[in-house]
Amino acid sequence: IAAEDSDAFTRFYDLFYAKVYRFSGYFLKSDILCQEVVSDVFLGIWQSRKKLVHVENIESYLYTSTRNKAFSYLKDIKKISRASLGELPIGIISDDRTPEEIIVTKELKKVIDDSIEALPDRCRLIFLMAREEGLKYREIAKILSLSEKTINAQMVTAIRKLGTALQKFFSA
Repeated sequence: IAAEDSDAFTRFYDLFYAKVYRFSGYFLKSDILCQEVVSDVFLGIWQSRKKLVHVENIESYLYTSTRNKAFSYLKDIKKISRASLGELPIGIISDDRTPEEIIVTKELKKVIDDSIEALPDRCRLIFLMAREEGLKYREIAKILSLSEKTINAQMVTAIRKLGTALQKFFSA
């Protein structure tokens, strides 16, 4: 990309588009704003492509750029949006489930979704970055400009609250 190879940039874009789009959705509720952020991030990458040779971790660089661009959009429109959760996998699903299993699965998914939605904003964001994006605590800390201890504490809080909600679900 730094050598102005447009084919390399196209492959890069195809590889990371979905991740950048989904990550921007943690900050922005609007699909249109997410698309604008993604476009701006990749445009910025292309415009500053010569500097890419100095970037050690391109994925972290993308997430940081996306976060900054999303915050910029939020600041410009002066509207704080709640993150959308999307579809969260809840376990093994087979084609031969009984109607009761289907209902229980839907109820369990709702409990999980509601529990994640009820987490404080920063806690929810950290949880989704770790669980959905598969980022390491160190990477999350760098992207969000927080300490690894803060990330760990937020994850402990999230898991504890989810565990409590699931315990209530299964004991009911």
